[in-house]
Amino acid sequence: MINKNRTFCYRITHRDNLSHILNYGLLNKNHANADPGFVAIGNPEIIDVRSTTQINLAGYGFIGEYVPFYFTPRSIMLYNIITGYYAPKVPRRSKEEIIVVRCLIETLVLQDRWFFTDGQANDEETTHFADINHLNEIDWSCIQNSNFSKSDGDYDRQRRYQAEFLVYESVPVTCIESICVYSDNMLAWAQNKVNDAGKMIPVHINKPYFFD
Repeated sequence: MINKNRTFCYRITHRDNLSHILNYGLLNKNHANADPGFVAIGNPEIIDVRSTTQINLAGYGFIGEYVPFYFTPRSIMLYNIITGYYAPKVPRRSKEEIIVVRCLIETLVLQDRWFFTDGQANDEETTHFADINHLNEIDWSCIQNSNFSKSDGDYDRQRRYQAEFLVYESVPVTCIESICVYSDNMLAWAQNKVNDAGKMIPVHINKPYFFD
């Protein structure tokens, strides 16, 4: 079962972004210290939509101003990336090209501004929350069991599966609980990057995170 105790948030990114993340943290694309060489892996159309989609909380601005996380590493986004389901719009990439940055929810809520959702943040059916006491509004059953199928006629399940936790502008390196990778080769590679950056962030192999 994924995220059994409802304690983690996960952000997937290309491995080539790791060095910058270790130096600057996880940043919104418009941040002053944003990586000029950032390798994008998501759907550019969704990224564009989020830039102009208002958050349904007074004074919170636009979704695109935030750093997004999912409550599972086994996101539909990752599935599309490793299977090539939306290629060439979303290029197919190997599991070894992807890393999972894992953070504790209890650490992220200490940041100045954040919110979470009960589904994909930019979907009009989704509710936005700024009170951690509403975490039970999330459909944990589908998330923890990696169930985003529509075959039983539940066409809203994929929206709910993509519930998000979003932090305004930046997430400090100190918020990173661990880095998860797919293989022994990537473990050695990522550990070297962490060591070179002088950080003490654990690196783990976690194949189930990558749909194995």
